[in-house]
Amino acid sequence: MNAIRLRCPFIRLLTCLAGAAAIAAAVSPATAPAEVPASRMQRLGAATNWGYWLSAFEVEGVEAAPHDLMVVDNGVSANRRFIRERTSDEVARMKIRPDGKQRVLLSYLSIGEAERYRAYWRLDWYDIAKRPAWLGGGNPIWVGNYSVQFWRPDWEQLIFGTPESLLDIIIGQGFDGVYLDRADAFFEWEKVRPSARGDMASFVRRIADYARKKNPNFLVVMQNAEELLDEDGVLNAIDGIAKEDLLYGVGGGGAPNKPQDVRYSIEQLRLARSAGRKVLVVEYLGDPAKMETAAKVIRAENFLPYFAPRSLNCLNPPAVPTAAGTLPPHPCR
Repeated sequence: MNAIRLRCPFIRLLTCLAGAAAIAAAVSPATAPAEVPASRMQRLGAATNWGYWLSAFEVEGVEAAPHDLMVVDNGVSANRRFIRERTSDEVARMKIRPDGKQRVLLSYLSIGEAERYRAYWRLDWYDIAKRPAWLGGGNPIWVGNYSVQFWRPDWEQLIFGTPESLLDIIIGQGFDGVYLDRADAFFEWEKVRPSARGDMASFVRRIADYARKKNPNFLVVMQNAEELLDEDGVLNAIDGIAKEDLLYGVGGGGAPNKPQDVRYSIEQLRLARSAGRKVLVVEYLGDPAKMETAAKVIRAENFLPYFAPRSLNCLNPPAVPTAAGTLPPHPCR
């Protein structure tokens, strides 16, 4: 989930975006991007819309959804407590749309924060004296989430590398890929660990390498942390990138973001798009007028928009214009 930065009248935003193409053309990633293998590119490239539903979702609700691409949780939890992992049968059912066609199904995976509603969580970790060395304090905004020293081997082992690791479970469940959240957690560590940015870049690369040794067609989409696209090998490691709060909401309350921040993010996302990577954008908006404006800006960049409440506890329809040229009603707010 995104941290909060920004604010400015939105009317200036379109002017700011107009000059972004020239700036983006002058920027190049640290390493020339490798081509995404055709099979993975085709699967993501075919998606014209997407949805994002993490909390309180039911398999039947996902089955009934028309979205080409969906991001869901691989487990079942209640009251911020882990209950069980989704079965392979449930995952297979969620990968079929109502029209019988396959959809791309990605599993959410937080790599920069620990979550108490995961199978790895131990009750004695609530006692600070008994916490592992890599586990830090709680997130004051997202109750049940905790900072982690993500470069530590013990944390890495919880994410991938053993049959009990989250990524290994996700691959075994049959998901098409993984949606990596909190890659931007490196920002929180840079003052005390100057190598944090490079550490996270390395972590993302190793996650992707490991997954594709098990399944060459496994998809990796990174949420936020577009700054990492300038780090060696990160663009090569991912098949897509998602961005929260691209245009609105970083300052809270749905306010427009600062044009310079929007411009920077769009420049980075354009690098990914130009290299053949899918770009997804989620805006946490309920105002229909803002949603219409945002959808036009996002689609003009050939990015895919989606609109949701920040809790991600319900599913809105695909953000695809109707025959009248407007978005369909979005009841989930």
